Amino acid sequence: MAGICAAGALLYYVKETQKDDAEHLSRVLAYSLSEYMVVDEVTKRNLELFQTIRDGSKQGSLFGIMDRTVTAMGGRLLRRWLQYPLVDKKRTDQRLDAVEEAREDLTLRRSLREVLDGIYDLERLNSSIVLAHSNARDLVALKLSLKRIPEIKRLLGSLTPELFVRIHDGLDDLTDIADLIERAIRDDPPITIRERGIIRPGYSHELDQIAEISKNGKEWISRLEKREREATGINSLKVGFNKVFGYYIEVSKTHLKSVPDHYIRKQTLVGEERYITQDLKTYETKVLEAEERRSFLEYELFQDIRKRVAQQNLRIQNAANLLAKLDTLLSLAELADENDYVKPEVHCDGRIFLEEARHPVIEKLMVGERFIPNTIEMDDTSRQVLIITGPNMAGKSTLLRQVALLVLMAQMGSFVPARSASITLVVRIFTRVGALDNLSQGQSTFMVEMQETANILNTATERSLAY
Repeated sequence: MAGICAAGALLYYVKETQKDDAEHLSRVLAYSLSEYMVVDEVTKRNLELFQTIRDGSKQGSLFGIMDRTVTAMGGRLLRRWLQYPLVDKKRTDQRLDAVEEAREDLTLRRSLREVLDGIYDLERLNSSIVLAHSNARDLVALKLSLKRIPEIKRLLGSLTPELFVRIHDGLDDLTDIADLIERAIRDDPPITIRERGIIRPGYSHELDQIAEISKNGKEWISRLEKREREATGINSLKVGFNKVFGYYIEVSKTHLKSVPDHYIRKQTLVGEERYITQDLKTYETKVLEAEERRSFLEYELFQDIRKRVAQQNLRIQNAANLLAKLDTLLSLAELADENDYVKPEVHCDGRIFLEEARHPVIEKLMVGERFIPNTIEMDDTSRQVLIITGPNMAGKSTLLRQVALLVLMAQMGSFVPARSASITLVVRIFTRVGALDNLSQGQSTFMVEMQETANILNTATERSLAY
């Protein structure tokens, strides 16, 4: 009940601030912390999962090393997988199996990534369209993205792991939406939706008629100028336009004697006189009304098209989710292939064995040197506690973080840098490496270390990894 009330309050806040029903927020999904490894803020910081301790940058973090995604959606999902590693063996194995097959088929993987690379951020586009914040170029970007889905489905058809089969079977090609935008919106529309030139010719018969009137009107003005020059013998006569007087006939004062009687004087300038005729004024009204009607009708048509696309937001969102998952799995396969990672064996028997393991970040940052791999074996019986000693700069902290990072990578569904890896599923990683003092709260480095140690001792279970 508390969760429903909180979700309702949040949706009310969104509705009030956005002045819209936010129809793309269609359901609330509950998740249990027991389904994921607990990675608290201290652990994120000490393991430098998303930013470095030294300068807070992405470069040098685990996410910075692992991110090979080619879409914005995939990048966000990879970050989410890294924040919430799995504790379920079946789901973890499904991800690892998918990564394994994608790694083995280099040609297919590269083909899929190439097609994905041309897909825009469907999640953001979808939200923008539903909230009526999008312009015509956003619809074109959506169309170009959706046109790539059939090729993705075709390529996915040869992959057999369960996750890839689910993506293939659940992926709607959305050709009806792409076809609507193709028929309705020009390929190079203006930025703002109040400008003309958004709707493609042939989509609306009424708009085409109005556009023809506007086009013919300008041609008629050009013909009028030629005709009046011939009739009056005034070669310098010209037809002009301004927003104050509309269309006018301009004659220099040296030719005033040749001005016909039916010309009506409208404005006197230093060297010219400006006139109108009844025919010119009548046609001007027709042309200007057509221009105004054209702008209004294009805007109305665009609003209708955007609304029709917004009504399919659940289908677009589902496609975005599946494409993000595909991109993330292919990214992990690319990472494993580039860096000679191995598929870990995950189980629940309380044993961790990492043969010739490497630190995934440090080995990439070392220049001119080779990272020395090391082997670690732990279990929940005879090897529950390991003490690592050595001088400063010997690599003790690196080794400790390395074990934690490899466990986390395995449980998110990634291959790991090692010759072989057998990893038990853990529900939480505790870290105490890299504690800093908190002088603003009267806590020294020693006090912070004692508090973190006490938290580990009071909270850890038999399925926790602590260092």
